Amino acid sequence: MKKLPIFNYHIENKSADRLDVFIDGTIVDAETKEWLSEWYNEHSSVSFKSFRNEVISSGIKNIRITINSFGGQIGDAMAMHDFIQQLENDGYDIETIGIGMVCSAATYILSASKNSKISKNAYYMIHNVSGGVWGDVNDIEKYAQSLRKFNNNIRDFYSNLTGKTADEIENWMNEETWFYGKEVTDNGFVKETIGESNVSNAINKNDWAFKNQNPLNVYNSFVNKPSNENLIQNLDMKNLATLIGVAVSNAFSNHIVTPKPAEGAEGATPEPVTNEALTNVITNALAEIKFDEHITNAVIEMFKDGLPENMVTQITDAVKPAEAAPLNLAENEDYKGLINRVSEVEKKILNGVGAVQPPKNEDNEKYAGVSFD
Repeated sequence: MKKLPIFNYHIENKSADRLDVFIDGTIVDAETKEWLSEWYNEHSSVSFKSFRNEVISSGIKNIRITINSFGGQIGDAMAMHDFIQQLENDGYDIETIGIGMVCSAATYILSASKNSKISKNAYYMIHNVSGGVWGDVNDIEKYAQSLRKFNNNIRDFYSNLTGKTADEIENWMNEETWFYGKEVTDNGFVKETIGESNVSNAINKNDWAFKNQNPLNVYNSFVNKPSNENLIQNLDMKNLATLIGVAVSNAFSNHIVTPKPAEGAEGATPEPVTNEALTNVITNALAEIKFDEHITNAVIEMFKDGLPENMVTQITDAVKPAEAAPLNLAENEDYKGLINRVSEVEKKILNGVGAVQPPKNEDNEKYAGVSFD
């Protein structure tokens, strides 16, 4: 079965004035990219080679690169960073935009451009480099030294980018630090924070490669959230008043209402009830009511002693693990086959099949008919 990728690397608008590049997958080396594409038909990853070839072949110098990636291979990511800066020096107009999650090595690409931006609801994560090796003690020690060198280089890269001290950056990397929205700009990782960007791809927990689970939970909680999350704030009081006014007006359609005379006035002329008049009265009345406060207080009052018993029961039933069905060995075909094979072996044993036969008496055969008493 072909598995549809959650993330994709692709390029659009080749025939337009601007080239749009979308990096939404893992950053890998060229060999891995080609191997994944050829053998697994997997096109979600991006390498420096694939990125460079597409950009150069397009012939377009106005480029927007949108990044939503967990990161990946340090070498190719830093090569893409340097390539972007090289293009800018050659007169290319490049804009990098971070949305969703920009993690680990993907941060190098986002921060490369002079015109780097990040969505105000996106994450930017920095941490220590990681890897693994198999070998003797010398191999492992050499590998650890190489990892430390990589880590220090990345630390210095962030320090030069942000103006922060190496110690401060190192502490952030040790703690696997997540920056959110404007925090990324405030700390100097990118140049500008922009408005919300809609990201709709939720992340499976099994695909989450980082220690801290909190950003994953927060990110997924915002994916596909309703646009009218706060119904009270989005409620149009004028429309509500109109609906109520029309309903009341219809109820009094066959009646005449005499308005209350103003103070000092002799009397009031009877007038029919109209939608407009009732709407104005109800609108003014509703303006004095603090719906959000009343609803908040009502909810707090309702749950002050905990969840109602029926809700507790429903939640308990929902999370209760299903009981495993009893195993009926008598009806299991594999079990039946095993019993039959055991029965055959027992019969062979009883019949002496496979047993060691007693040696023949060759002397008896030589002297057939002769008795040796």
